[in-house]
Amino acid sequence: LEQLSAQTSHCHGPVWWRIAVPDWITCDCVCRSSAMLAGTASASSSSCPPDGVQAAGASAGANSGNGVARRRNLPGTPAAQMWNWPVRPLAASEGPLRVAEYIQDLLRQSTSDLERIYELPEGCGVDPLLWQCEHLRQFLIELNLLMVALGEECTPDTCPKMTASNEWQYLCAAHRKTQDCAAIDYMSHTIDGSTALLTNAKHFGSRGSVPPDSGKYFQSMARRLYRIFAHVYYHHRSIFDETEAETHLCARFSHFVMRYQLM
Repeated sequence: LEQLSAQTSHCHGPVWWRIAVPDWITCDCVCRSSAMLAGTASASSSSCPPDGVQAAGASAGANSGNGVARRRNLPGTPAAQMWNWPVRPLAASEGPLRVAEYIQDLLRQSTSDLERIYELPEGCGVDPLLWQCEHLRQFLIELNLLMVALGEECTPDTCPKMTASNEWQYLCAAHRKTQDCAAIDYMSHTIDGSTALLTNAKHFGSRGSVPPDSGKYFQSMARRLYRIFAHVYYHHRSIFDETEAETHLCARFSHFVMRYQLM
């Protein structure tokens, strides 16, 4: 299969794939992403796109005919035109994933405009705790990508303990009793534990609101996640610099936690 479109967490509809076959044969199939956070639906068995989906080669964000831009990457969209739609005002957005979609739209425009990314828009009707929660979710997504970059360089052999320089060593709290972990394991446990907490129905049962008592988890989560940046900075500096030049991930995280007094 030749992938012609990319799936991100803001997509609600099906992901389209085209089978590479001769020109005189065209076969389209529809698949649902198993990683969607907001519900699931059975995949359509139809061999034709649903009403309103344009043919392959249409650009991302093309008008649907009624003046409204489609927020989807259509089959055949060139990589340079992916997610080519304007940022929709948060107050005008609807749905349980509207905050996450808005955050990702801002990041696609610029990862260095810290004030715009992390300032909660006025009059949007979003609870500040929900705003913080969705940003933490986004950081976890991007930290997983950082872990992929570290895969071949940070191993139990090269980094048998979770350290930051020669002065700090961190014990892993993912076990019944805190203990030493290799750095790559410590980081994996931290990301997995944070993800499990933010998807726990008891504490974060809705993507549209956060109970006041659940905000107490953000500080300890931010503190542990920050240790990942410390380890990468001191012990894998080339990867840190490369990632930071492209995404400003550490700068964004630092600005976020200080702005909302999480550290």
